[in-house]
Amino acid sequence: MLPSIGAMKPSEGVIKFIDFIKQRVGFNSAVIDIGAGKGRNSIYLAEERFEVFAVDFIQTAINSIDRLGYKNIHTHVFDLTEKWPFDNDFFDLAVDCFSSIDIDTSQGRINYRNELFRTLKNGGYALIMVVSNDDELESTFNHGAEKNSTIWPTGKFQKNYDENELKDFYKGFKILKLELQEKPAFKLGQNYTARNFWLVLQKNEKS
Repeated sequence: MLPSIGAMKPSEGVIKFIDFIKQRVGFNSAVIDIGAGKGRNSIYLAEERFEVFAVDFIQTAINSIDRLGYKNIHTHVFDLTEKWPFDNDFFDLAVDCFSSIDIDTSQGRINYRNELFRTLKNGGYALIMVVSNDDELESTFNHGAEKNSTIWPTGKFQKNYDENELKDFYKGFKILKLELQEKPAFKLGQNYTARNFWLVLQKNEKS
């Protein structure tokens, strides 16, 4: 028997996205889990009977997914800012759960977005989750050189967004849903109010 998700609970935003998408694509549709990490969302997607392509740039994270033994999870290790090893119009769905915000250059994020567009089928859907620029914890960190960016106490760069910037960045897609979500959270030893954007896009080359 395959391991249950257990402590690796999937993101609530990903569950909400799949609830939205179930009437729109088949269960065997191909979905890319961008920045899959140890696979919490990939496992959920696989158990929902999607064909999952879990990608990350950290080999050890991908190794932990491989050990789970899911036949419908295919793993890949590569840099999101470079050309992705997939054909044009390959994926029905894409999930970016707070992954691209760690790309530390503007050009790198543009390359990521363009590869997302290239590999998503026409009519395909993408979930993008990013941190809002008025997130309570992020407001306590030092500002980065870019607009709406921060440098964590650990030295990690993070790109956050305001609503207009987010709309402009993904203007090549059709924006189906854009919600600002707030919830209590705990991180780096602090309780705070997390403010995140939940964005559903559709690729439409004729729009």
